[in-house]
Amino acid sequence: MNAMTLSGWVTAGLTMLAMGFGGFATPQTPTDPQAVPVPEGQKVVVHLSRFTNDLHAATMALKVANTLQAKGSQVTLMLDLEGVRLVDAHQPSNLTWGNGPSVGELLSAFLKAGGQVVVCPHCAHAAGLSEGKVIPGVRIGPDGILAQVILDADKVVDY
Repeated sequence: MNAMTLSGWVTAGLTMLAMGFGGFATPQTPTDPQAVPVPEGQKVVVHLSRFTNDLHAATMALKVANTLQAKGSQVTLMLDLEGVRLVDAHQPSNLTWGNGPSVGELLSAFLKAGGQVVVCPHCAHAAGLSEGKVIPGVRIGPDGILAQVILDADKVVDY
């Protein structure tokens, strides 16, 4: 075999492998989202930067956080920008998007299941929040906390 022919065979073989040929099983997409396995103990950060300016995103972030928590992941909800208003004790918590539970109910369930909430200190200050003005179970992080939470995570989900 000359070098050109060998190169052609290697390229064809790699192409076939990439396309799922050659005896390897191709992954199947589960039809049931509850069937997707999540490794237990995995550290996951759900980053939320929205609240009343995008209730759909806020609701989805909380639903995903609750689902991951229920599957055994260690979930931290990281709030910044407008997301910090989610934990403002003076904001309405009965807001909903669609027909599901309110953001307050979703957040309460997340906290009761052991989820952690970390609030950006700069964003909290800009929104007029302090430790006494956030709901129980939530902490406004010190400087550098967001970077540390991200670095410690196995995965980050952004909303």
